[in-house]
Amino acid sequence: MVDRRALLSMLLLPALAGCGFQPLYGNHSAGGAAALPQMEQIYIPPIPDRSGQLLRNELRDRLTPTGLPDKPRWRLDVSLKETKTDLVILRDATATFAKYVGVARWVLVDLASDAPAARGQVTRRASYSISSSEFASLQAEEDARRRVVTEIAEDIRLRLGLYFKRDG
Repeated sequence: MVDRRALLSMLLLPALAGCGFQPLYGNHSAGGAAALPQMEQIYIPPIPDRSGQLLRNELRDRLTPTGLPDKPRWRLDVSLKETKTDLVILRDATATFAKYVGVARWVLVDLASDAPAARGQVTRRASYSISSSEFASLQAEEDARRRVVTEIAEDIRLRLGLYFKRDG
């Protein structure tokens, strides 16, 4: 006698295959992973401050991994605002825990018409410990900054991928 669970799974397998799932960044003809061609045509101007440099580098790594486009079709304007807040303050007025917040506003501009095609805002937070060692505290803050910037870049990449997938 055939096991009911095996029979049920064999009947449900074709339904799962036909659900319409498609990889966002996949090459549908070859089945391999490939960045969307539209993303490879994005120019990212410099973003002020050190955190802006880090964010621009993360975005370039994610959007144009093969290098800068010769003739870009799009421009991604990004502004980054960052704040640091002490969370745990002891009686002697020393902080032992802090929160780092990054807010990025971005606009994707179509260079053919010089009109905004998409825009968004991303907010990410990271917390870190403040120790008695100044070096350790600076390293912890820098790590929090890198985590926030990396998450912001990934979120922007996902949103741009959805925009190009929908309009492409």
